[in-house]
Amino acid sequence: MSTHTAPPQSLPFEIGDPSAHRGLALVPLFPTVDPQIDYIGLDEAVANGFALTEVDEAGSVNDLIVSNPLEANVLLFEGEELVGAKQNRILDRTILIQANSRTQVPVSCVERGRWSYRSERFASAPRAAYPELRRAKREGGGQAQVWSNVAAKSARLNASSPTDASEEMYVQRGASLEEYVAKLARRDGQCGSIVCLAGRVVCIDFVGRSDVYAGLYSKLLRGYALDAIERPVDAPVPKEYVASLLRRIARATRTATPIVGIGQERRVESSRLVGSELVVGEELVALSVFPRSAP
Repeated sequence: MSTHTAPPQSLPFEIGDPSAHRGLALVPLFPTVDPQIDYIGLDEAVANGFALTEVDEAGSVNDLIVSNPLEANVLLFEGEELVGAKQNRILDRTILIQANSRTQVPVSCVERGRWSYRSERFASAPRAAYPELRRAKREGGGQAQVWSNVAAKSARLNASSPTDASEEMYVQRGASLEEYVAKLARRDGQCGSIVCLAGRVVCIDFVGRSDVYAGLYSKLLRGYALDAIERPVDAPVPKEYVASLLRRIARATRTATPIVGIGQERRVESSRLVGSELVVGEELVALSVFPRSAP
């Protein structure tokens, strides 16, 4: 049964000066408390033997198995893309995988036209899902809606793929995306971003450890940029809205979800926003929030 929990009195970060490029503005977040929980990111873990595979030979579209032989906990961040195995997937939730463990994790398919092995293990892609898709999933979109969203965006960007893979959009628009990566460098100590497109906030992403966020930053940025190239209109950051949004996040309802891995993921929502946070004890490990789409 879902359990409502009290929201935090304040969020453990402060904002810095924004940077912008062709319609995309990022307001950096910097931690105001030192993290206590130790963990590493997905790319570092995979390079040292961490494995993501299908659940069995037959596979399951919306589930994967994570095998962690390491002595370190590993953070999987919502929206990170995994490529290979029977079809490419994105992570549905932010999960802290315990050291020396085997865990089943929920995912969504972003390659509708393939169901055949390309590799035994998944590789970590250099990108994350774009905010439009991530928000739609948080608002209740299931697998069919994910495929529909990817197909519609692929059509708008004229990025067709034989297997209907979202990857093709990132490949075909790669030069433009790397321009954003070059222009919007991560700041020293940065642990998150408030993301604005054409003057509107579209998401907030935060990780408590700035060193782990550093490994995520360019992945997330390529996702942000894939939305930005459709709206390359420069506009100022809506500072008053940002301030009110942060207050709404702090006051929003928290609803516990089924536990996977270490800590408690909680759905964060109100009439104006939707997202999730991962909390271990009193420590906010990760947060992703999206203003709701217009009705």
